[in-house]
Amino acid sequence: MNNPIGEAAADFIAAADTRTYSLDVIDLAKRCLVDWMGVAVGAVDQPVSHAIRETVISWGAEGRSQILCGPKTAPALAALVNATIGHALDFDDTRGHAPSHLSSPTWSAVLALAERHGLDEAAALNAFITGYEVAAVWGDGGIGNRMQAAGFHPTPVFGRLAAAAAASVLLGLDRDQILNALATAATSAGGMTASFGTMGKPFHSGNGAMEGVLAAEMAANGFTAARHIFDAAGGFADTLVQQDGPGLGDAPLTAGESLFDNSFKPYACGKLIHGHIDAARELRPQVEGRKVEAIRCTVAAISSKLVAHPMPTEPLQGKFSIAFCVAIALLGYPVQLADFSAERLADLRVQDLMPRVTLSLDPDIGRYGAEMEIDLADGTPLHTVVERSRGNPENPLSWDDLEAKFDGLVQPVLGDASETLYKTLRGFDQPGALAQTLDLVSARPIRP
Repeated sequence: MNNPIGEAAADFIAAADTRTYSLDVIDLAKRCLVDWMGVAVGAVDQPVSHAIRETVISWGAEGRSQILCGPKTAPALAALVNATIGHALDFDDTRGHAPSHLSSPTWSAVLALAERHGLDEAAALNAFITGYEVAAVWGDGGIGNRMQAAGFHPTPVFGRLAAAAAASVLLGLDRDQILNALATAATSAGGMTASFGTMGKPFHSGNGAMEGVLAAEMAANGFTAARHIFDAAGGFADTLVQQDGPGLGDAPLTAGESLFDNSFKPYACGKLIHGHIDAARELRPQVEGRKVEAIRCTVAAISSKLVAHPMPTEPLQGKFSIAFCVAIALLGYPVQLADFSAERLADLRVQDLMPRVTLSLDPDIGRYGAEMEIDLADGTPLHTVVERSRGNPENPLSWDDLEAKFDGLVQPVLGDASETLYKTLRGFDQPGALAQTLDLVSARPIRP
């Protein structure tokens, strides 16, 4: 059966070891690693991290793949735990076009298999870039947005494909095995946006990483699947989107060019909220010390579905609440990890501001932009528009920004080793960096 999309991807993945990458692409891959690792290590004591880690440890599976700040286990299980932890804070990088968080499932799969098979830094970077590229191109072109609007979370859908592609590179699969690995990963794709604001959302990332690794390992041992699934009627895109929606993106696959469209989060919450936080921070000097009557936020339709908790009662819900994030930003809080706490939720000033926030839909506003109007009690109107929030490719974070974010997350967990880990990750293209990284993140015992 004709299978142009799947076959093109398999050919691309099979040729991974023949490609070279620009220094800029290598730099972006390392940014993804630094950002993901920082967010993951910063989350090791989160309740969801404890639950997933202890569950896997209880199975007693021995292996050579490192669980972050824990023991070693089988590659698929390490990928499950680490990718869940890496998305626990909802602070990891985002591909806006898809939209999805690809670094967490992809890097989790890559590190688990690279350690298991004794592979080096160049192999790990090659696998990550290849896996990211396949998932990014397939997720672009409208299918990711349409999928999200229909209630599917794109991260586990495309994250498992990125993990399977990256794992196929590391395992040295041939073209037919790669097709089987991709098809096996695809057949169980899922994850619902109804889980946002619960532990189910980070589990999506972990499950995608695990199933991507598992699919590639099974394909290496002769497992076969519906290799036409990416082009067949009733296949991957038809099933997840339906109603004559867009199919998988079919742009040419490149040597990592998709990484230039990746974005990094400056705030520890859903990315759809970031433009509104930027707006609130811009208007705060004019609001400070004055009574606020009303706050009107103009949002894209998808925001009203995913980040519109009006009065969150749990810190995790606050990450998906424009009202909460705008309130704390207007009060001068930096909207970092510490701000999503029971203490912050109980702040009487926050409780006073949240009901004053209303949302209005505008089909023309970009999903990562914002418009905000504030009415002060003395009658003064305030207004601002944010075209693209901080962290987007058009308004990027610098290496200094990423280092500050990393240190704020990792130093409380690893102490003085935080600086060493950052330098090691930033120099991940140097020999020995992979082994040193895994040694550094294995050293700390977990608090119960």
